Amino acid sequence: MNFRPATRSIQRRIFQKSVFRSFSSEEGKRRDRVKNILVAAIDAEPTPRPDFTKEDAAKHFEIGKNYVKGKFQVHNEIHHDLACKIRMKNHAINMFPRTTDELSYLRETALYIDDDDDTMPPLYRSIPLDTPPIDNFDATRFMSEKEDD
Repeated sequence: MNFRPATRSIQRRIFQKSVFRSFSSEEGKRRDRVKNILVAAIDAEPTPRPDFTKEDAAKHFEIGKNYVKGKFQVHNEIHHDLACKIRMKNHAINMFPRTTDELSYLRETALYIDDDDDTMPPLYRSIPLDTPPIDNFDATRFMSEKEDD
């Protein structure tokens, strides 16, 4: 097998690992198969870029440009919404009387951060998820019984 020079040091490490040394014939065949798959993956040639006509390239460029513009617009709308809410909340907090003991609880209540699990952002705001939205997906099937702390 001829290997590219850049991958030879990686392949030497793979061949020297004790993980790939066989102890029985069946186990050795399985490990040889894994080793061959790893070597083939490391030594694979990169796929060439497809050749596009000028019309196709211009169309793809326009699609990408519109996608970026749309994403910036959504990003700006979300951050403008959050900035307005923060500005309004800070203005409302500054309107509370500072020295009156009778109304000091209002200021404390306004500055309280609710960290309950029931508190959720609005449905229109995108939030990062563990998985993409998949119909009938139940993440609990893939979780362990023990809770990791």
